[in-house]
Amino acid sequence: MFGKVIYYDKSAISDYKTIISGKPNLEISEYSISNGKGINADFKVLGADAKSTKSYTAKIQESNMFDCSEFEKMLNGRDDFCDFTTSADYDILRVSSRTIIKADGIIEIPEEFDMVKLIEAFKPILMNTDQYKNLEDNGRVALEAFLGNAQATKIPLVFELDGQILCGKLFQQRLLIDYEELSEIDDEVTVLARVVTSIVNKSKPYYDPLKDFMKMNRMMRRSIDNKDNQFKPIFADSDYRIIEVLAIYQ
Repeated sequence: MFGKVIYYDKSAISDYKTIISGKPNLEISEYSISNGKGINADFKVLGADAKSTKSYTAKIQESNMFDCSEFEKMLNGRDDFCDFTTSADYDILRVSSRTIIKADGIIEIPEEFDMVKLIEAFKPILMNTDQYKNLEDNGRVALEAFLGNAQATKIPLVFELDGQILCGKLFQQRLLIDYEELSEIDDEVTVLARVVTSIVNKSKPYYDPLKDFMKMNRMMRRSIDNKDNQFKPIFADSDYRIIEVLAIYQ
């Protein structure tokens, strides 16, 4: 398996590998390697056959692609793993929750999220302008309540598999490419994910900027009128299932 990993949840995969193996993972950072010759049984030329040893320390070079490949090998043959890339016998509607799936397809970042990224990019500039500094205390407190903790750490994602919509959230710190590069991918990728829920009604949003971006509590979100709210929740076009994305590679 050759490819380029663009998203990798190392912590979750490490946890699942532990569950499969039944023992904790050991994270080896270095090897101590020895290379020596034993003493020859012929003692006539003892000096020439005396044991000599060479040793050196080698650091492990991490490879997400290798780790992902090893994880998939551990999953093969398990009842809680469905590989849609090798078999057409699976039905995503019948796959049980908490099952790990592997599938090829097109990922999509909703256009509504572009506004969130734009505001995040301009937030430092906005909060350093003279207009902001000249605001009265109440106005400044209100603005800080909206933007102070705003971080686009969660990226909404839509993935279609056999006509069924799958929705998830990627975590910015687990991306191995820039967001701009991710949003422009229009070729098929391979997605490794855990199915989290059964079918969710399309009337329930899979991403809410007030919660996932601005991190407002429920009371604050309810106090904002959705009719005039520029940060409206994002809905799927049809009923969907929620997935926890473990890895994406090309």
